[in-house]
Amino acid sequence: MKPTPTMLFRYSALTFNGHRIHYDKEFCTGTEGYPGLVVHGPMQATMLCQMAADIRGKPPTKFYFRSLSPLFDNMDMTINAREEGEVLSLWTSCTGGPVAMEAKAEW
Repeated sequence: MKPTPTMLFRYSALTFNGHRIHYDKEFCTGTEGYPGLVVHGPMQATMLCQMAADIRGKPPTKFYFRSLSPLFDNMDMTINAREEGEVLSLWTSCTGGPVAMEAKAEW
């Protein structure tokens, strides 16, 4: 998937996150020095938790996540999952890596 400025702005509004690195490209690249808008960590976790619920047909009872590296709006990102017994391992990454966020879901 490709994170868009509109998607990032809407997630910022939904979560009352006023940090400009998620929706003000000029500020983000010019003042903060990032290569693009920063994709919210909590948005990635939300997507991973939803994917886990979609795969198993119900929300997980436990969900753990950890951010490892940033994602930016000028990158294509992947949302991934792998069954590991009773646990579902999930992660986001930009195409070709590295892993941006890792998560585990349990039922």
